[in-house]
Amino acid sequence: MAAALALAGPAAAAATATPEDLTIAAARLESAGAALAAARGAEDRTAPLAAAIGAYEEALARLRGVVIGAGAREREITLELAERRGEIMRLTAALQTMSRVPQPAQMMHPAGPLAAARAGAVLARLTPALQAEAADLAATLREIETARALQREGIADLASGLAALEAARDQLGGAIAGRGAEDPPEAALRAGRDAETLTALAAALARQPGGGGAEAAASGDWLWPVRGRVLAGYKAPDASGARRPGLLLGAPALSLVEAPSDAMVRYAAPFLEYGYVVVLEADDGTLIVLAGLAQLAVSAGAPVARGELLGLLGGRNLEVEEYVMLPDADAGAGALETLYIEVRHGGGPVDPGPWFAGENG
Repeated sequence: MAAALALAGPAAAAATATPEDLTIAAARLESAGAALAAARGAEDRTAPLAAAIGAYEEALARLRGVVIGAGAREREITLELAERRGEIMRLTAALQTMSRVPQPAQMMHPAGPLAAARAGAVLARLTPALQAEAADLAATLREIETARALQREGIADLASGLAALEAARDQLGGAIAGRGAEDPPEAALRAGRDAETLTALAAALARQPGGGGAEAAASGDWLWPVRGRVLAGYKAPDASGARRPGLLLGAPALSLVEAPSDAMVRYAAPFLEYGYVVVLEADDGTLIVLAGLAQLAVSAGAPVARGELLGLLGGRNLEVEEYVMLPDADAGAGALETLYIEVRHGGGPVDPGPWFAGENG
């Protein structure tokens, strides 16, 4: 599963943010920490570190949902109390008046015993209602305190979790760099030197032996290489107005990029302004082009399994305040890095969408 700082929606979280949610999220964070500790001792740390990072990201996303939900609930209650301000002031005044007047005096009336009895009957009916309103107000104030406590504890856990995630990413980067990367085969290097566009590079690789199967249909079961959202669909204009024969995905900074299917790495190197480009050849000969990586974890000529780490997107680690304020999956893409996906099949580029399982995100 492609791991990213998944952006849980606050609207859903607001109704469910409870101390139990915080406990569950903290437990998942602790479990991810144990996985990270185990990964540090592995002989080849790349795969276990990537798995630990994925677990951290999912735990942090759940924790972020608790914090956002608690904050949303606090704001909701605060607005409700503001709307009830006049009612609360009248209730407070009534309770204060009753507390200042001794009980015997409450039963006296200047019009005599009958009027006092009537006043007592009214007071007897009124007192439970006032007490019920006071209890409801006290419960509301306790709920605000609970929401604030959830936010404080959640933010503290987020801060420590993000620090551990940053350390894990640094360790993963070191593990990747320590493995080194081999240059693509000469034919692939020549294709990279001669091509002037990403599509031309894919076409040149497809013309080489084994590239670009013609028989297989879209599988519909590939993994999305990153979890994010589609910013520009197949041949749809992107932010610059360019129409490209692929999909442009937006994903959080430093997302892990994983192999959509079992494949052979045909190309893994920098290319033009795309950063690092990885071209995979699936078992049926279909080519998968992934462009926009900031760091590579594979070399040309190596086989990769479905879900295996290919590299990372760019960007930087976030502070806790930035992380909590990230836009949701349906919001703007200002905080997102991009990954371009092109699929070449049967002699030319095709819509990548049908090859992947389900909706991304």
